Amino acid sequence: MSHSQPSSSAAQPIEVFYAYSHKDERLRDKLETHLSILKRNGVISGWHDRRIPVGMGWTGEIDEHLNRAGIILLLVSADFIASDYCYDKEMTRAMERHERGEARVVPVILKPCDWQGAPFGKLQGLPRDMKPVTSWASRDEAFKCIAIGVRQAAEEQRTANVSKPCSADSPVPGPDGAEGRANKPRPAAMARRTKWRPDSTTLLKQGPHIEILISATNWEAKEARAVGLEFPELPVRALIDTGASLTVINPQIATTCKLKQTGQVMIIAVGGQVVEYPEYAASISFPRSNLSRLDVVRVVACPIIGQPFFSCLIGRDILRNWVLTYDGLNGEVEIRAR
Repeated sequence: MSHSQPSSSAAQPIEVFYAYSHKDERLRDKLETHLSILKRNGVISGWHDRRIPVGMGWTGEIDEHLNRAGIILLLVSADFIASDYCYDKEMTRAMERHERGEARVVPVILKPCDWQGAPFGKLQGLPRDMKPVTSWASRDEAFKCIAIGVRQAAEEQRTANVSKPCSADSPVPGPDGAEGRANKPRPAAMARRTKWRPDSTTLLKQGPHIEILISATNWEAKEARAVGLEFPELPVRALIDTGASLTVINPQIATTCKLKQTGQVMIIAVGGQVVEYPEYAASISFPRSNLSRLDVVRVVACPIIGQPFFSCLIGRDILRNWVLTYDGLNGEVEIRAR
């Protein structure tokens, strides 16, 4: 099997924007020091307002970098939340870009404060367990945990940038090497593909997604129906993740569908820590397709880190049975049995 050469954009560092209160500048400096290996290796480039050249308008410079950054670190403290500029301007704009999939917002809890009610409170943050940096016995250990998390986020962003779907108006190579248009008529052989129509909140940079149905296994459903019970079948927006060995779902799905727990699985989470999560047996199928239900599938119930719009990651356990081919130029997914 031939492999296409990576785009030159793969080598481009991800710009990291630091949104912080000047009262936390020392902690920001320390964090930047711990991220220096990522800068030396060309994984990230960092920017904050102390880098505004003399004589330049600071508002315009901040807006330019805030609108360009691939990762936005919110350095959270009571001073950050109390700052009108940090909270109302930088944080609000950062969340807008995050919701549109243009950037990844990562809350970094510097000091103890009441942040859970903030818009970023729904996001997975750093350090581990969202424990404030100043509450750690070793701040260096806390910053190391943050650096590992930022590295993972940056590598995911770099991968997403390389595979980012082109817009419908972008020129694309034709079969003979000439430039074509993404909206030209499709060959008849591809007519059976199902449409994938992203909405304004879809994380386009994160790759292909499709709807799946999750429920209890067939034999469990039959036993339930025999005694007059019904197990719900839940439609879930799923992200195809060829790098994942198992299919992962949000915990509430397992509860809603009344899945049967079959064991525990150790997973390396963001920050490098190993966490134990419950494993379930489930039935999975794709709606609006002629494929039979796949029974039984091992699924692990844990938070989908950094994917607020997806409730499931489809891993290689599914791909062993079905072939899912993603056409990024036309927003289409082909599903067929192996």
